[in-house]
Amino acid sequence: MSGKRGVTTMKALEVATALNNASLENEIRVNALGQERDARSKRSVAEERERQFPAMEEQLEEVRASLGQAAYSSRKLAEEKASLEEVLKKADLPGEDKVEDTGCLRRADLLDRISELEGSFVEAFQLGFDRAVAQLKVVNPGIDLYVEGIHHLYDVEDGVIKPLSDFEEDVGHVDEARPDEAL
Repeated sequence: MSGKRGVTTMKALEVATALNNASLENEIRVNALGQERDARSKRSVAEERERQFPAMEEQLEEVRASLGQAAYSSRKLAEEKASLEEVLKKADLPGEDKVEDTGCLRRADLLDRISELEGSFVEAFQLGFDRAVAQLKVVNPGIDLYVEGIHHLYDVEDGVIKPLSDFEEDVGHVDEARPDEAL
């Protein structure tokens, strides 16, 4: 029996080896199929990239051209800036030491300057008023405009021409404008 048992063990080993080999072959096939799938996937990705490559090269060239134009524009702007700075340096502008320091002016000087500016404002306003009256006379040639008693610092109130009382109080220079002059 021991001989039979040895033969049985040998046959069992043969069957186990055959089954193990079949299992191993199956595992190898599955592994090979997985690798083939991976290779196909990688190949399709590579093919897609090869198709995209010319478009990417074209985009790269466009970006390079755009960058070149930007660099050229930047150089031109830098040159223009330098030129303008040079012109500004050569311009006859007062230096810091030549500019009048208004912080050091005396109060009396400031009041004189304010009075001077108020007078020029009144003169400019009067000139504009006189021009408006002259234009009214030109555009209405058939009408004899009566302008006596009108003044640029007067207002119409209830159909009557009157001086602006609050304006005289606020500004205080109506007397300089000589409202009693006829135009």
